[in-house]
Amino acid sequence: MRRLAPGFLVLLASTLGILYADALSDVLKADLARERRRLAADSSQLAELSRRLEAAASELSSASRAVADMAARADSSPDELGRREDVVAGAEQEVRTLLDRRRLLVDRILERRRNVALLDAELRGKPRPAGAPDLLTGRWGVTLEPGEQRGVFRMALDGSLVSGDYTLEGGLSGSLRGTLIGDRLRVERVDSQLGFVGIFYGRLAKDGSAIAGTWESTTFGAGAAGAGRWRAAPIKEETEESP
Repeated sequence: MRRLAPGFLVLLASTLGILYADALSDVLKADLARERRRLAADSSQLAELSRRLEAAASELSSASRAVADMAARADSSPDELGRREDVVAGAEQEVRTLLDRRRLLVDRILERRRNVALLDAELRGKPRPAGAPDLLTGRWGVTLEPGEQRGVFRMALDGSLVSGDYTLEGGLSGSLRGTLIGDRLRVERVDSQLGFVGIFYGRLAKDGSAIAGTWESTTFGAGAAGAGRWRAAPIKEETEESP
């Protein structure tokens, strides 16, 4: 078998490097465009949610004053007072629900802004440092909130590109694809039957001991949560003990 000339090998390596860089650039550009679109959508959603929260807070304040006024009247009936207090409880629950949704949405907006900045920096020529330790590749035990759903993510890092697969409780399985820019992880969950069903944003600990962040669904099922938080810890590979 003929040996390949050193010059050809250099040219081949250079060509493969260019192809990889082009593929990575395309992935990053697509991610950046999607993040900017979703950031705009989330900002609009936050404005609408803020209006709803103001209205709910006003309703709670009015209902609370009505109870206080009725309680001060000597001729008020206990039944009517109880009904008015039920209105207060309902308004209070609505405010709590909207506050929780607002908090999660703001966290997601902050995460998107960080991702946009990191993706933009990556495209401007600030790649992952050569020789940087790979703290991501391996198996991770994950927990999704709400619901404490557990599973396993198996991820591999190639430069800034992330690929892998997953299994979750309930028989769910599929593939993972995304990027790791700095310590910011973004992976898309592609279900084996349903297709693209969710996006996970996370921050990888400096020592590789944990990942924590938020997730959002790209599909909407009846009664299913559309967003939440998640965390992951590396699964230590078992090694055979020496006899």
